[in-house]
Amino acid sequence: MDTPDGRPAVNVADAQLGVAMTWVRRGFPVIPCSRTDKGAMVPGFGKGATADQLAPFADPDQVSRWWSSGRFARAHVGLLTGRGGADGRGLVVVDLDMPKPDAEPLTGRWAGCAGGTDVLELLMREAGAEWPDTYTVLTPSGGMHLYYLQPVDGDLIGCATGDGPRAPHIGPLVDVRGIGGYVIAAGSYSAAQGRPYTRVSDPGLLPQPLPPWLLALLRPAVAPPAEHRPAPVHQLPTGDRAERYAIAALNGETDKVSGAGAGQYWRLITASTFRLAELHHTAPHILTEQAVTDALVGAATQAGMEERAALKAVATAWERKAFGGAA
Repeated sequence: MDTPDGRPAVNVADAQLGVAMTWVRRGFPVIPCSRTDKGAMVPGFGKGATADQLAPFADPDQVSRWWSSGRFARAHVGLLTGRGGADGRGLVVVDLDMPKPDAEPLTGRWAGCAGGTDVLELLMREAGAEWPDTYTVLTPSGGMHLYYLQPVDGDLIGCATGDGPRAPHIGPLVDVRGIGGYVIAAGSYSAAQGRPYTRVSDPGLLPQPLPPWLLALLRPAVAPPAEHRPAPVHQLPTGDRAERYAIAALNGETDKVSGAGAGQYWRLITASTFRLAELHHTAPHILTEQAVTDALVGAATQAGMEERAALKAVATAWERKAFGGAA
């Protein structure tokens, strides 16, 4: 049993214990969670947790004791994501949220998307794919949880909330729960919203492998080895001293960014943007925001930084300097 009908069970403790033991028998670790705020009630499961720390969450005896005690008897059943499963493959859950009542409508690329489901459908269409068929849970708020297995090869998928510059962020109103995370299992009843977490996929359908198009979105792009090339030399339109200095500064900062190593990208591109923004007034027709952006983003991507992250870093730093912000 892992879903009740649309009403809270007569004996909530027995129902929650049944949900917890179902997932433990499948090999997935579980954790008691608060029925008021969904917060985890037992520590020791985070991203850096060791195998010994995680062992109690998959121990049938320990799990049975948790949901048989006064403190945890009516607790939500949380499913730990990231590790577990009969074959050692843990879960990664894509959480498709609904917007808050007072939230502004999405704009730009996401215009017209009324929730996380629409965002994922847009990404799916862009990839030329079909809606992924896997174990699916409808949440009390009207959102949806899509359950998948962690990939067999390569790094495991981590956690992300909403949009962001790097995977596993994939879009607004889409959260990802992998290593170090958890979700509330189907069968848990939300007293605040008056509805259960309800499985809506076929009864025999368990979490499936991530489809390739979705896995590609959830994993950071692997940059090719950086080929260090001399930064382009910007031509001098006149012999004015300020212009010569501005061009030298632009070339110098571009060189710094193009030689950045992993872990240095954000710091260097931000510092270089600050420096050039400070000089903007000395040669405004040379050190334009567009010219600085083109030069630094080109250098950063050459060094291995993702273009999207580089664009965001330059835009943020330029705006802060342009409006008098501190470095």
